[in-house]
Amino acid sequence: ESLSLYTDFAQKMATGKWAGDRDDWSTVIADDKWARVTTDHAQCTGRRCSHVKQCSFFKARESLTQADVIVANHDLVLADLALGGGAILPPPEECIYIFDEAHHLPDKVINHFSANFRLAATERWLEQIERALTAMIAVPAMDMTARGQLESLLTQLIAVRRGLAPLRPLLEELLDGAEERQGTKSVRFPDGIVPADLAAHARNMLDGFSAVIQQAERIIDTFQDSLDSNQLLASREVMEQWLATVSAARFRAENAGALWRSYAADASKEKPPNARWMALVETGQGLFDIELNASPILAANALKSALWSRCYAAVLTSATLTALGSFNRFSMRAGLDTDASFEVVPSPFMHAEAGELHVPAMNCDAGDAEAHTAALIEMLPELMAPSAGNLVLFSSRKQLRAVREGMPADWQGRILAQDDLPKHEILSQHRKRLDMGEGSVIFGLASFAEGVDLPGKYCSHVLIAKIPFAVPEDPVEEALAEWISRNNGNPFMDITVPDAAVKLIQASGRLLRSESDVGRITILDRRIVTRHYGRKMLASMPPYRQIIE
Repeated sequence: ESLSLYTDFAQKMATGKWAGDRDDWSTVIADDKWARVTTDHAQCTGRRCSHVKQCSFFKARESLTQADVIVANHDLVLADLALGGGAILPPPEECIYIFDEAHHLPDKVINHFSANFRLAATERWLEQIERALTAMIAVPAMDMTARGQLESLLTQLIAVRRGLAPLRPLLEELLDGAEERQGTKSVRFPDGIVPADLAAHARNMLDGFSAVIQQAERIIDTFQDSLDSNQLLASREVMEQWLATVSAARFRAENAGALWRSYAADASKEKPPNARWMALVETGQGLFDIELNASPILAANALKSALWSRCYAAVLTSATLTALGSFNRFSMRAGLDTDASFEVVPSPFMHAEAGELHVPAMNCDAGDAEAHTAALIEMLPELMAPSAGNLVLFSSRKQLRAVREGMPADWQGRILAQDDLPKHEILSQHRKRLDMGEGSVIFGLASFAEGVDLPGKYCSHVLIAKIPFAVPEDPVEEALAEWISRNNGNPFMDITVPDAAVKLIQASGRLLRSESDVGRITILDRRIVTRHYGRKMLASMPPYRQIIE
């Protein structure tokens, strides 16, 4: 099967019917199959590769030089910035960036500029690279300079691996007293300050990986000079493999070094501090590994240094850049300059004429999970039209499942629930049912509250089970809340409420997808009218006609 797929790849590329872009292939390509025919910047030998003229990446990159407009996703832009800017895309100084769905940008930046380190995985990698270097050193044609450099790198890698041994009992001891969250043990270090003995280990590991990086760079220079001068130490193909192996080792060492640099830093001087935590993570087949993590808690500093201070100009657009009628939340998270211009552009929809926002009477508080779930089971059949397109959005997978199981038998066949089928299949079946004149109900979580396009009859009723407050178990969000509290702020009002308000607006946006759409939004959480923060959220919603019972 794989051979047939790769043959098809080659034929389509040879005839110009495919440019090598995964997203342009006619079917979904499994990750494991795609991984076998791709590489990353660390292992790519660039212009020195024998196949560079046929390379999809370099062909696409060359076409960029002739383009005035480049369409890229957020991840590609951020990957380029993480490499210093100008590595894949043109330098930021030469670009005007237009970011759509810009409310995602801060979170994506945090992910790109975070660091992690897995203990057992690193030990296995070090053993693998040691074997690869030993094989290179044994090649008879290897000259003395290159052999000496490889032997030095091998010695340094062995020292790093041995240095990990005393680290394991320390990390295991820290995890022994850890509480279990979301099914796994984890420890977050308050204010980002790691224990002194772990910080001491971090300094040693940073020194070790820094030495590995420097020595790997010397070897890379030697191999590149050999390829460029055609004074080969082995066949060109073998040397390209050697270069890729050492380049990958440098890349892994750089990633490890980034984590240990963070753990060795003086957290008391960081404003705001980085989040630092460790967890026991499952790696498959019942095996576990110890993972250490470090992450900025705000994207502001990274965006300022990597993008805003360098780009020619930038435009950020989204339907949800404001929270509670203000740009303050987004501006804080994105690190926008004080001279940035902000504008709210009126919606083309006539919300009051096209839709209504309904808050029905309920005999329970949404904070009482058991009573609220029972109320949903009782009320949903009465609120939904059996022949309509209904979208019910939950904040909790547990509640979604409980409500689904508790629904009357005559509704069970109409429900398409998240996790039962892939998202695209749920949407496809939902549309087919309505095209056939049948009713349909989607039970979904956050992924159905954004980016789902069900115009007209496909969604005439959006029901929101609860105000979508984030579960305060994410280490980065916890660290941000901790920092705000220490600076006399109120994390609930400064973070939790604005974030939930944005999610509510995103969820309500599933109703009107064109100017001819009509329908209803129902919020099954009385806190939206009984609490002061709820009333603020309600006031920031699009101006639908409101029906409050």
